[in-house]
Amino acid sequence: MKENKIDLVLVVIIIIIVFFGILMVYSASNYNALIMYDDPFVFTKKQAIFAVFGICLMLFIGINIDYRIFSNLRVAAFIYICANALVALLPVIGHARNGAVRWINIGPITIQPSELVKIATIIMISSFIVHFKNKLNNFWVVVAGFVIVAVPTILVLFENMSSAIVIGLVGVCILFSVTKKKWYYLLGLVGGITLVWISLYLASTLDKNIKTTGIIGIIWPQYRLNRFRVWLDPWIDATGAGYQSIQSLYAIGAGGLFGQGLGMSIQKQGFLPEPYNDIIFSVICEELGLVGAIVVLITYSLLIIRGLIIAINADDLFGSLVAVGLVGLIAVQVIINVAVNTNTFPTTGMQLPLISYGGTALIVLLGSLGILVNISKYSKID
Repeated sequence: MKENKIDLVLVVIIIIIVFFGILMVYSASNYNALIMYDDPFVFTKKQAIFAVFGICLMLFIGINIDYRIFSNLRVAAFIYICANALVALLPVIGHARNGAVRWINIGPITIQPSELVKIATIIMISSFIVHFKNKLNNFWVVVAGFVIVAVPTILVLFENMSSAIVIGLVGVCILFSVTKKKWYYLLGLVGGITLVWISLYLASTLDKNIKTTGIIGIIWPQYRLNRFRVWLDPWIDATGAGYQSIQSLYAIGAGGLFGQGLGMSIQKQGFLPEPYNDIIFSVICEELGLVGAIVVLITYSLLIIRGLIIAINADDLFGSLVAVGLVGLIAVQVIINVAVNTNTFPTTGMQLPLISYGGTALIVLLGSLGILVNISKYSKID
């Protein structure tokens, strides 16, 4: 396998998005930071540290860590089991924040296991496919692949529906790219539509003041059903569950074509909850307008297209599958975040990748993209 230089086009696009993210974190957070900590740069400084560390990690992995070591099924399985174990242990060792137990505190470090399990699932399903590539017409082998994706999806679903959706969709995308029989996925699509229909039905028929129990209570607790209720009409609970959607739409509408100007957002001044996090795309729209939002989405598209070029030209099947998974990871998260911000999708906690504030998500994603950078070293692209 011939080794080339890493794909500098890919690296430059990633760094541009990350540093734009630092700029937008400052713009979106300075008001809250000044009020809460008397320092308008507190979130920006943390994000900059996360970004520098993450970029260094990406480049180190991209240049020095041969991605082929993860193709070993035992290595992949070890990573997969450890990541899923952390998710499973969250109710015992996890730390609650905003009503959800999604984090593990290790001294001053906070880890979000759902971020780790995303890349672990991509590596595991890719290694599994390579190991059984001559048996992919066997129904039970395909079922085993779906089980590999389903286990982390279900584990994460209990506390983080958006991450569960990402894991499920990315895993299915990888399987879809290599299996010839597509009717399995038609069944999955029907199942997904059925779940959405059940969610909407329960949201419209169950009393919101009565706690859901049993299997319904596990999959559809009232706070999730409330999100479906206000998705269709945020104004039915304008000061509660619909508040974020309404303020987000106000911000987007206020931006117009060219925006209010960088740093000139009104909605970030106490109206948008944590505007530097999941809802940061609304601040981008308000300050930079439709034109700025389109430029951001075009930049993400360039990253995705470059990743797909690397996937197509990778020197082995494992590299192609992992590259597809990583590209899918970016694409699905961007789509969900933008859809939530525009109320096209029920409100859920999905960050805008590489831009939203957050240490674990940024560092893990950049480290994961380091694998994509390393795959580019061995791909046949100019």
